[in-house]
Amino acid sequence: MTQYIANPNETETASQDMAMRRTEIAGQHWNRAKSSSLAKAEGIDLNDEHWAVIIYLRKRYLMQGLSKHARSLANDLKLHFKNQGGNKYLYQLFAGGPITQGCRIANLRIPAYASDRSFGSIY
Repeated sequence: MTQYIANPNETETASQDMAMRRTEIAGQHWNRAKSSSLAKAEGIDLNDEHWAVIIYLRKRYLMQGLSKHARSLANDLKLHFKNQGGNKYLYQLFAGGPITQGCRIANLRIPAYASDRSFGSIY
Protein backbone atom coordinates (compact mmCIF):
# COMPACT_ATOMS: atom_id res chain seq x y z
CA MET A 1 0.00 0.00 0.00
CA THR A 2 1.37 3.41 -0.98
CA GLN A 3 1.21 6.03 1.70
CA TYR A 4 0.84 9.67 0.71
CA ILE A 5 3.41 11.91 2.30
CA ALA A 6 2.40 15.56 2.28
CA ASN A 7 4.62 17.92 0.40
CA PRO A 8 6.06 20.39 2.95
CA ASN A 9 5.30 23.23 0.54
CA GLU A 10 1.59 22.22 0.43
CA THR A 11 1.40 22.27 4.22
CA GLU A 12 3.16 25.63 4.37
CA THR A 13 0.86 27.11 1.73
CA ALA A 14 -2.23 25.82 3.54
CA SER A 15 -1.14 27.40 6.82
CA GLN A 16 -0.32 30.67 5.04
CA ASP A 17 -3.81 30.66 3.49
CA MET A 18 -5.40 30.10 6.89
CA ALA A 19 -3.29 32.88 8.41
CA MET A 20 -4.47 35.25 5.68
CA ARG A 21 -8.11 34.27 6.32
CA ARG A 22 -7.64 34.80 10.06
CA THR A 23 -6.21 38.26 9.37
CA GLU A 24 -9.09 39.06 7.04
CA ILE A 25 -11.70 37.93 9.55
CA ALA A 26 -9.96 39.72 12.44
CA GLY A 27 -9.84 42.90 10.34
CA GLN A 28 -13.62 42.86 10.04
CA HIS A 29 -14.01 43.47 13.78
CA TRP A 30 -17.02 41.19 13.53
CA ASN A 31 -19.26 40.58 16.48
CA ARG A 32 -22.81 39.41 17.00
CA ALA A 33 -24.11 42.98 17.15
CA LYS A 34 -22.80 43.60 13.63
CA SER A 35 -24.62 40.54 12.27
CA SER A 36 -27.75 41.44 14.22
CA SER A 37 -27.87 44.90 12.66
CA LEU A 38 -27.27 43.47 9.18
CA ALA A 39 -30.08 40.97 9.77
CA LYS A 40 -32.49 43.61 11.10
CA ALA A 41 -31.87 45.65 7.94
CA GLU A 42 -33.10 42.58 6.01
CA GLY A 43 -36.07 42.04 8.29
CA ILE A 44 -34.69 39.07 10.24
CA ASP A 45 -34.60 38.72 14.02
CA LEU A 46 -31.76 36.31 14.67
CA ASN A 47 -32.35 33.37 17.00
CA ASP A 48 -30.16 30.44 18.03
CA GLU A 49 -30.95 28.55 14.82
CA HIS A 50 -29.75 31.49 12.70
CA TRP A 51 -26.62 31.79 14.83
CA ALA A 52 -25.80 28.12 14.30
CA VAL A 53 -25.75 28.70 10.53
CA ILE A 54 -23.80 31.96 10.80
CA ILE A 55 -21.16 30.41 13.07
CA TYR A 56 -20.90 27.38 10.76
CA LEU A 57 -20.38 29.66 7.74
CA ARG A 58 -17.67 31.67 9.52
CA LYS A 59 -15.84 28.58 10.81
CA ARG A 60 -16.00 26.91 7.42
CA TYR A 61 -14.65 30.05 5.75
CA LEU A 62 -11.80 30.20 8.24
CA MET A 63 -10.89 26.53 7.75
CA GLN A 64 -11.46 26.16 3.99
CA GLY A 65 -11.61 29.64 2.53
CA LEU A 66 -14.09 30.97 0.01
CA SER A 67 -15.85 28.22 -1.92
CA LYS A 68 -15.20 28.31 -5.65
CA HIS A 69 -18.88 27.64 -6.28
CA ALA A 70 -21.91 28.31 -4.13
CA ARG A 71 -23.18 24.82 -4.87
CA SER A 72 -20.36 23.15 -2.89
CA LEU A 73 -21.06 25.36 0.12
CA ALA A 74 -24.80 24.69 -0.26
CA ASN A 75 -24.13 20.95 -0.24
CA ASP A 76 -21.99 21.27 2.90
CA LEU A 77 -24.69 23.31 4.65
CA LYS A 78 -27.40 20.86 3.62
CA LEU A 79 -25.36 17.94 4.94
CA HIS A 80 -24.42 19.70 8.18
CA PHE A 81 -28.04 20.67 8.92
CA LYS A 82 -29.71 17.54 7.56
CA ASN A 83 -31.10 16.52 10.96
CA GLN A 84 -32.95 19.83 11.18
CA GLY A 85 -34.43 19.48 7.70
CA GLY A 86 -31.64 20.35 5.26
CA ASN A 87 -32.46 22.84 2.52
CA LYS A 88 -36.05 23.38 3.60
CA TYR A 89 -34.88 24.31 7.11
CA LEU A 90 -32.12 26.60 5.79
CA TYR A 91 -34.49 28.46 3.44
CA GLN A 92 -36.97 28.94 6.29
CA LEU A 93 -34.21 30.70 8.22
CA PHE A 94 -32.79 32.66 5.28
CA ALA A 95 -35.49 33.23 2.66
CA GLY A 96 -32.99 35.21 0.58
CA GLY A 97 -30.85 32.08 0.29
CA PRO A 98 -28.77 30.43 2.99
CA ILE A 99 -25.60 31.19 1.02
CA THR A 100 -26.37 34.65 -0.33
CA GLN A 101 -28.19 36.05 2.68
CA GLY A 102 -26.38 33.89 5.23
CA CYS A 103 -22.93 34.97 4.07
CA ARG A 104 -24.01 38.60 3.87
CA ILE A 105 -25.29 38.52 7.47
CA ALA A 106 -22.19 36.58 8.58
CA ASN A 107 -20.16 39.41 7.00
CA LEU A 108 -18.41 37.05 4.57
CA ARG A 109 -17.75 37.19 0.85
CA ILE A 110 -20.40 35.43 -1.20
CA PRO A 111 -19.11 32.60 -3.41
CA ALA A 112 -19.43 32.68 -7.17
CA TYR A 113 -22.71 31.57 -8.73
CA ALA A 114 -24.69 32.14 -5.54
CA SER A 115 -27.59 33.56 -7.51
CA ASP A 116 -28.85 33.30 -11.03
CA ARG A 117 -31.62 35.81 -11.58
CA SER A 118 -32.37 34.46 -15.07
CA PHE A 119 -33.44 31.15 -13.54
CA GLY A 120 -34.75 32.73 -10.35
CA SER A 121 -32.46 30.62 -8.21
CA ILE A 122 -30.66 31.82 -5.12
CA TYR A 123 -28.44 29.67 -2.96
